[in-house]
Amino acid sequence: MSETNFTQEQVDEAIQNAKNEWVSQELNPIVTERDGLLKYKPKELSDDEKAFKQQQQDFFTQKVDFQLEKNGLTPFKDVIKVENEEELTTIVEALTQITKKIKLDSGYIPDNHLEENEYDKFSKEGNVSGMIGSKLSQLFK
Repeated sequence: MSETNFTQEQVDEAIQNAKNEWVSQELNPIVTERDGLLKYKPKELSDDEKAFKQQQQDFFTQKVDFQLEKNGLTPFKDVIKVENEEELTTIVEALTQITKKIKLDSGYIPDNHLEENEYDKFSKEGNVSGMIGSKLSQLFK
């Protein structure tokens, strides 16, 4: 068996050549791709811009709270998540209509003011043929 001995200079040169080859074949394409993608990176906001953005968000949150309170929808505060004025207006209008309908439906309706339909009228009179006729007429509407 023959042993090959390398000098330190030869080893250093071989390592340097391997490193240069790796840099040119592996690292440079990755760096080029990264540099190309950096143009899509969002701009870093300054402290003043961050503070201004936070103030805008706080103001909008206060506006949402005020609109909900003004329309009596405060219980929905934790549920409603809106991004802009249009969404806020649409949701407030829809919830206002829903709550009005719920209030009307759950309100007191006295028995003596109920509308009387034909069937009930014939039932009070004991008119069986009128009752059957009113039920059959509802089938063919």
